[in-house]
Amino acid sequence: MNILRKLFIKTTNFTHRYQDIQSKIVSFYKLWAPLYDISIKLDPAYHRNLRDMIDSTVSQGDSTLDIGCGTGLGSIYAATIAQKLLGIDSSKTMLDKFQKKIIKKKIHNIELIEGFFPQALKPDETFKSIITSFMLAHLSRDQRTQAISFMFKILEPGGKIGLFSAQGEIASAFQTKKEIKHNLSFAGFCNMMIKDIDDIYRISIAEKKV
Repeated sequence: MNILRKLFIKTTNFTHRYQDIQSKIVSFYKLWAPLYDISIKLDPAYHRNLRDMIDSTVSQGDSTLDIGCGTGLGSIYAATIAQKLLGIDSSKTMLDKFQKKIIKKKIHNIELIEGFFPQALKPDETFKSIITSFMLAHLSRDQRTQAISFMFKILEPGGKIGLFSAQGEIASAFQTKKEIKHNLSFAGFCNMMIKDIDDIYRISIAEKKV
């Protein structure tokens, strides 16, 4: 499995062509949406590690933001912990699948917004925890630094940020450990924890001082 995981994640380097081009990102996920959940289920480690990141980030009663929430694979679990969750994604096709899950499962504490982060957020909106998985791979290096700095800005004091992705040392579409440390420190985060797991995945947790 470790060889297959590494081969698969290396193929994601083609996403470089989608970095910093919003229309291409939307088109990409419109095509991938029908197979997205199926493809994720092929590797049980994805769900296990995604939940690990959420458990380390989201606390009972939190107002939580999921950036690039997609079809809700992480959001729905996070909403069982948080008091309320806001999911934001640029793909209407992915959000439509998410909305069907919300209706089917009768979930009442999730709100969805279609748009790009951070433009689609309401002015002065803040959160106690912020999670995101594999979203930063679609941003250029400068945009990643800006995005993480904005996350720090809208995170409440004492809150946490959780990032789930692949290791940039294996696939260049993702952040290296050095880049993550730099971006989190530059933004002002403290108590950083970066953990590499299951061959290709990486979880990064950081806090904003009270």
